[in-house]
Amino acid sequence: MSETPVSGIPIVVFAGECDRGAVHSENQDAILHAHINLGDLIIVADGMGSPAGGATAARLVVKNFYAYLASLPRDYPVEDAIRQASERANAEIYAASHVPGVRSQPMGSTVVMALLQQDGEGERAWIGHIGDSRAYLGRAGRLYQLTKDHSAVQDLIDRSLIAPEDARNHPDASILSRSLGHRPKVEIEIDQCDMGVGDSLLLCSDGLWGCVPERDMQELATDTHLPLETAAGKLLDLALAAGGHDNIGIELARLIMPSAEVTEQQEVSLAGIGWILVLFLFILAIVFLWTYFPLLSF
Repeated sequence: MSETPVSGIPIVVFAGECDRGAVHSENQDAILHAHINLGDLIIVADGMGSPAGGATAARLVVKNFYAYLASLPRDYPVEDAIRQASERANAEIYAASHVPGVRSQPMGSTVVMALLQQDGEGERAWIGHIGDSRAYLGRAGRLYQLTKDHSAVQDLIDRSLIAPEDARNHPDASILSRSLGHRPKVEIEIDQCDMGVGDSLLLCSDGLWGCVPERDMQELATDTHLPLETAAGKLLDLALAAGGHDNIGIELARLIMPSAEVTEQQEVSLAGIGWILVLFLFILAIVFLWTYFPLLSF
Protein backbone atom coordinates (compact mmCIF):
# COMPACT_ATOMS: atom_id res chain seq x y z
CA MET A 1 0.00 0.00 0.00
CA SER A 2 1.07 3.55 -0.56
CA GLU A 3 0.61 4.48 3.10
CA THR A 4 -1.10 3.49 6.31
CA PRO A 5 -4.88 3.48 5.75
CA VAL A 6 -6.81 6.36 7.28
CA SER A 7 -10.55 5.99 7.60
CA GLY A 8 -12.38 7.89 4.87
CA ILE A 9 -9.30 8.63 2.74
CA PRO A 10 -8.71 6.66 -0.50
CA ILE A 11 -5.38 4.85 -0.78
CA VAL A 12 -3.56 3.13 -3.62
CA VAL A 13 -2.53 -0.52 -3.39
CA PHE A 14 0.03 -2.14 -5.66
CA ALA A 15 1.08 -5.53 -7.02
CA GLY A 16 3.65 -6.62 -9.58
CA GLU A 17 4.96 -9.67 -11.45
CA CYS A 18 8.06 -10.11 -13.60
CA ASP A 19 8.94 -13.42 -15.25
CA ARG A 20 11.30 -14.63 -17.99
CA GLY A 21 8.50 -16.67 -19.57
CA ALA A 22 8.70 -20.20 -20.90
CA VAL A 23 11.12 -19.68 -23.81
CA HIS A 24 13.90 -17.23 -22.93
CA SER A 25 16.72 -18.18 -20.59
CA GLU A 26 17.08 -14.64 -19.21
CA ASN A 27 14.57 -12.03 -18.11
CA GLN A 28 15.07 -8.75 -20.00
CA ASP A 29 12.04 -7.10 -18.38
CA ALA A 30 12.34 -5.05 -15.20
CA ILE A 31 9.68 -3.58 -12.93
CA LEU A 32 9.59 -1.24 -9.94
CA HIS A 33 7.21 0.21 -7.39
CA ALA A 34 8.54 2.80 -4.96
CA HIS A 35 7.11 5.57 -2.79
CA ILE A 36 9.04 8.81 -3.36
CA ASN A 37 8.53 12.50 -2.54
CA LEU A 38 6.66 13.09 -5.79
CA GLY A 39 4.20 10.24 -5.13
CA ASP A 40 4.05 6.54 -5.96
CA LEU A 41 6.23 5.47 -8.88
CA ILE A 42 5.65 2.33 -10.94
CA ILE A 43 7.75 1.29 -13.95
CA VAL A 44 7.83 -1.52 -16.51
CA ALA A 45 10.82 -1.72 -18.88
CA ASP A 46 11.36 -4.25 -21.68
CA GLY A 47 14.99 -4.57 -22.77
CA MET A 48 16.17 -5.37 -26.30
CA GLY A 49 19.44 -6.53 -27.85
CA SER A 50 21.69 -9.40 -26.85
CA PRO A 51 20.49 -11.23 -23.72
CA ALA A 52 22.99 -9.41 -21.52
CA GLY A 53 22.46 -6.10 -23.33
CA GLY A 54 18.68 -6.15 -23.11
CA ALA A 55 18.68 -7.03 -19.43
CA THR A 56 21.24 -4.30 -18.74
CA ALA A 57 19.20 -1.70 -20.63
CA ALA A 58 16.01 -2.51 -18.71
CA ARG A 59 17.84 -2.29 -15.39
CA LEU A 60 19.37 1.05 -16.41
CA VAL A 61 15.90 2.38 -17.19
CA VAL A 62 14.58 1.46 -13.77
CA LYS A 63 17.73 2.66 -11.99
CA ASN A 64 17.85 6.05 -13.71
CA PHE A 65 14.14 6.84 -13.49
CA TYR A 66 14.02 5.91 -9.82
CA ALA A 67 17.27 7.62 -8.80
CA TYR A 68 16.44 10.91 -10.50
CA LEU A 69 12.75 11.11 -9.59
CA ALA A 70 13.44 10.08 -5.99
CA SER A 71 15.94 12.95 -5.65
CA LEU A 72 13.34 15.64 -6.38
CA PRO A 73 11.16 17.57 -3.91
CA ARG A 74 7.41 17.00 -3.75
CA ASP A 75 6.55 20.24 -5.56
CA TYR A 76 8.84 19.68 -8.57
CA PRO A 77 6.95 19.97 -11.91
CA VAL A 78 6.05 16.38 -12.79
CA GLU A 79 6.24 16.71 -16.57
CA ASP A 80 9.72 18.19 -16.37
CA ALA A 81 10.78 15.50 -13.93
CA ILE A 82 9.64 12.64 -16.19
CA ARG A 83 11.26 14.17 -19.28
CA GLN A 84 14.56 14.74 -17.49
CA ALA A 85 14.57 11.21 -16.06
CA SER A 86 14.00 9.84 -19.55
CA GLU A 87 16.89 11.89 -20.96
CA ARG A 88 19.24 10.58 -18.28
CA ALA A 89 18.20 6.97 -18.86
CA ASN A 90 18.56 7.30 -22.62
CA ALA A 91 21.99 8.91 -22.32
CA GLU A 92 23.31 6.17 -20.03
CA ILE A 93 22.01 3.31 -22.17
CA TYR A 94 23.34 4.94 -25.35
CA ALA A 95 26.75 5.49 -23.73
CA ALA A 96 26.87 1.90 -22.46
CA SER A 97 26.35 0.58 -25.99
CA HIS A 98 28.84 2.99 -27.62
CA VAL A 99 32.00 2.70 -25.53
CA PRO A 100 34.99 4.10 -27.49
CA GLY A 101 37.44 1.40 -28.54
CA VAL A 102 35.03 -1.39 -27.62
CA ARG A 103 32.92 -3.35 -30.07
CA SER A 104 29.40 -1.94 -29.94
CA GLN A 105 26.86 -4.01 -28.05
CA PRO A 106 23.47 -2.74 -29.26
CA MET A 107 20.97 -2.41 -26.47
CA GLY A 108 17.76 -0.57 -25.90
CA SER A 109 14.59 -0.64 -23.87
CA THR A 110 10.99 0.40 -23.81
CA VAL A 111 9.55 2.11 -20.76
CA VAL A 112 6.09 2.73 -19.43
CA MET A 113 5.87 4.47 -16.09
CA ALA A 114 3.28 6.14 -13.91
CA LEU A 115 3.62 8.65 -11.11
CA LEU A 116 0.53 8.70 -8.91
CA GLN A 117 -0.16 11.79 -6.84
CA GLN A 118 -2.94 12.67 -4.42
CA ASP A 119 -4.09 16.24 -3.96
CA GLY A 120 -7.22 18.08 -2.94
CA GLU A 121 -8.93 17.09 -6.19
CA GLY A 122 -8.20 13.35 -5.88
CA GLU A 123 -5.73 10.89 -7.38
CA ARG A 124 -3.94 11.69 -10.62
CA ALA A 125 -1.65 9.44 -12.64
CA TRP A 126 1.07 10.90 -14.85
CA ILE A 127 1.93 8.39 -17.59
CA GLY A 128 5.18 8.37 -19.57
CA HIS A 129 6.08 5.87 -22.27
CA ILE A 130 8.50 5.04 -25.07
CA GLY A 131 8.09 1.94 -27.23
CA ASP A 132 5.36 -0.68 -27.04
CA SER A 133 5.03 -1.32 -23.32
CA ARG A 134 1.54 -0.15 -22.44
CA ALA A 135 -0.60 1.55 -19.82
CA TYR A 136 -4.27 0.68 -19.38
CA LEU A 137 -6.98 2.17 -17.16
CA GLY A 138 -9.53 -0.21 -15.70
CA ARG A 139 -12.83 1.47 -14.83
CA ALA A 140 -16.34 0.08 -14.21
CA GLY A 141 -15.54 -3.27 -15.82
CA ARG A 142 -13.90 -1.77 -18.92
CA LEU A 143 -10.22 -1.61 -19.88
CA TYR A 144 -9.01 1.47 -21.77
CA GLN A 145 -5.61 1.65 -23.47
CA LEU A 146 -3.96 4.91 -22.42
CA THR A 147 -0.81 4.71 -24.55
CA LYS A 148 -0.23 4.31 -28.28
CA ASP A 149 2.65 2.04 -29.30
CA HIS A 150 5.73 3.54 -30.91
CA SER A 151 6.02 0.71 -33.41
CA ALA A 152 6.07 -0.06 -37.11
CA VAL A 153 2.67 -1.73 -37.05
CA GLN A 154 1.09 1.18 -35.18
CA ASP A 155 2.35 3.46 -37.93
CA LEU A 156 0.66 1.17 -40.47
CA ILE A 157 -2.59 1.28 -38.45
CA ASP A 158 -2.43 5.08 -38.28
CA ARG A 159 -2.07 5.19 -42.06
CA SER A 160 -5.01 2.76 -42.45
CA LEU A 161 -2.77 0.23 -44.21
CA ILE A 162 -3.65 -2.61 -41.82
CA ALA A 163 -6.52 -3.22 -39.39
CA PRO A 164 -5.78 -3.14 -35.63
CA GLU A 165 -6.76 -6.81 -35.29
CA ASP A 166 -4.03 -7.74 -37.82
CA ALA A 167 -1.26 -6.01 -35.89
CA ARG A 168 -0.54 -8.82 -33.42
CA ASN A 169 0.48 -11.32 -36.10
CA HIS A 170 2.12 -8.87 -38.50
CA PRO A 171 5.74 -9.77 -39.46
CA ASP A 172 6.90 -6.31 -38.27
CA ALA A 173 5.14 -6.58 -34.91
CA SER A 174 8.43 -6.46 -32.97
CA ILE A 175 9.91 -3.43 -34.77
CA LEU A 176 9.84 -0.24 -32.72
CA SER A 177 9.86 3.29 -34.08
CA ARG A 178 11.04 4.72 -30.75
CA SER A 179 13.03 3.25 -27.87
CA LEU A 180 15.51 4.24 -25.19
CA GLY A 181 19.20 3.88 -26.04
CA HIS A 182 19.13 3.52 -29.81
CA ARG A 183 19.67 7.21 -30.58
CA PRO A 184 21.37 10.08 -28.69
CA LYS A 185 17.99 11.77 -28.22
CA VAL A 186 14.50 10.32 -27.80
CA GLU A 187 11.25 11.96 -26.75
CA ILE A 188 9.06 10.44 -24.07
CA GLU A 189 5.31 10.79 -24.53
CA ILE A 190 3.58 12.10 -21.40
CA ASP A 191 -0.12 12.06 -20.54
CA GLN A 192 -2.21 12.16 -17.40
CA CYS A 193 -5.48 10.72 -16.18
CA ASP A 194 -7.61 11.11 -13.09
CA MET A 195 -8.41 8.02 -11.02
CA GLY A 196 -11.55 7.37 -9.01
CA VAL A 197 -12.16 4.84 -6.26
CA GLY A 198 -12.22 1.37 -7.81
CA ASP A 199 -10.11 2.37 -10.82
CA SER A 200 -7.09 0.23 -11.70
CA LEU A 201 -3.93 1.11 -13.59
CA LEU A 202 -2.17 -1.68 -15.49
CA LEU A 203 1.34 -1.26 -16.88
CA CYS A 204 2.74 -4.17 -18.88
CA SER A 205 5.25 -5.26 -21.51
CA ASP A 206 4.22 -6.96 -24.74
CA GLY A 207 4.85 -10.29 -23.05
CA LEU A 208 1.38 -9.80 -21.54
CA TRP A 209 -0.69 -7.79 -24.01
CA GLY A 210 0.85 -9.56 -27.01
CA CYS A 211 -0.20 -13.00 -25.75
CA VAL A 212 -3.35 -12.53 -23.70
CA PRO A 213 -6.66 -11.38 -25.26
CA GLU A 214 -7.70 -7.95 -24.04
CA ARG A 215 -11.04 -9.27 -22.75
CA ASP A 216 -9.16 -11.60 -20.37
CA MET A 217 -6.88 -8.79 -19.22
CA GLN A 218 -9.98 -6.64 -18.70
CA GLU A 219 -11.73 -9.25 -16.59
CA LEU A 220 -8.83 -9.57 -14.16
CA ALA A 221 -7.64 -5.96 -14.08
CA THR A 222 -11.12 -4.55 -13.36
CA ASP A 223 -12.39 -7.12 -10.84
CA THR A 224 -12.46 -5.04 -7.65
CA HIS A 225 -13.43 -8.11 -5.59
CA LEU A 226 -10.19 -9.86 -6.53
CA PRO A 227 -7.13 -9.02 -4.37
CA LEU A 228 -4.65 -7.12 -6.50
CA GLU A 229 -1.84 -9.63 -5.84
CA THR A 230 -4.14 -12.40 -7.07
CA ALA A 231 -5.05 -10.43 -10.20
CA ALA A 232 -1.38 -9.82 -11.06
CA GLY A 233 -0.58 -13.51 -10.52
CA LYS A 234 -3.47 -14.63 -12.70
CA LEU A 235 -2.42 -12.24 -15.49
CA LEU A 236 1.04 -13.80 -15.40
CA ASP A 237 -0.48 -17.29 -15.44
CA LEU A 238 -2.50 -16.41 -18.55
CA ALA A 239 0.61 -15.19 -20.37
CA LEU A 240 2.50 -18.38 -19.45
CA ALA A 241 -0.46 -20.57 -20.44
CA ALA A 242 -0.51 -18.83 -23.83
CA GLY A 243 3.05 -20.03 -24.42
CA GLY A 244 5.14 -17.54 -22.45
CA HIS A 245 6.98 -16.63 -25.67
CA ASP A 246 8.40 -13.44 -24.20
CA ASN A 247 9.45 -11.96 -20.88
CA ILE A 248 6.48 -10.65 -18.89
CA GLY A 249 6.46 -7.46 -16.82
CA ILE A 250 3.32 -6.37 -14.93
CA GLU A 251 2.58 -3.54 -12.49
CA LEU A 252 -0.93 -3.02 -11.11
CA ALA A 253 -2.26 -0.14 -9.01
CA ARG A 254 -5.78 0.33 -7.66
CA LEU A 255 -7.44 3.19 -5.78
CA ILE A 256 -9.55 1.86 -2.92
CA MET A 257 -11.56 3.23 -0.02
CA PRO A 258 -10.42 1.31 3.08
CA SER A 259 -12.82 2.93 5.59
CA ALA A 260 -15.36 0.09 5.65
CA GLU A 261 -12.66 -2.54 5.99
CA VAL A 262 -10.84 -0.57 8.68
CA THR A 263 -14.07 0.08 10.60
CA GLU A 264 -14.97 -3.59 10.49
CA GLN A 265 -11.53 -4.57 11.75
CA GLN A 266 -11.78 -2.01 14.53
CA GLU A 267 -15.21 -3.35 15.58
CA VAL A 268 -13.88 -6.91 15.67
CA SER A 269 -10.87 -5.77 17.66
CA LEU A 270 -13.00 -3.85 20.17
CA ALA A 271 -15.37 -6.79 20.53
CA GLY A 272 -12.43 -9.07 21.30
CA ILE A 273 -11.11 -6.65 23.92
CA GLY A 274 -14.58 -6.44 25.47
CA TRP A 275 -14.87 -10.21 25.92
CA ILE A 276 -11.38 -10.38 27.45
CA LEU A 277 -12.32 -7.64 29.91
CA VAL A 278 -15.53 -9.44 30.90
CA LEU A 279 -13.63 -12.70 31.45
CA PHE A 280 -10.97 -10.90 33.52
CA LEU A 281 -13.59 -9.27 35.76
CA PHE A 282 -15.38 -12.60 36.21
CA ILE A 283 -12.16 -14.33 37.32
CA LEU A 284 -11.33 -11.41 39.60
CA ALA A 285 -14.76 -11.68 41.24
CA ILE A 286 -14.33 -15.42 41.87
CA VAL A 287 -10.87 -14.86 43.43
CA PHE A 288 -12.29 -12.08 45.63
CA LEU A 289 -15.21 -14.20 46.83
CA TRP A 290 -13.02 -17.24 47.48
CA THR A 291 -10.54 -15.13 49.46
CA TYR A 292 -13.00 -13.28 51.66
CA PHE A 293 -15.83 -15.79 51.82
CA PRO A 294 -14.09 -19.21 51.86
CA LEU A 295 -17.14 -21.01 53.13
CA LEU A 296 -19.38 -19.65 50.43
CA SER A 297 -20.68 -22.45 48.28
CA PHE A 298 -20.75 -21.82 44.53
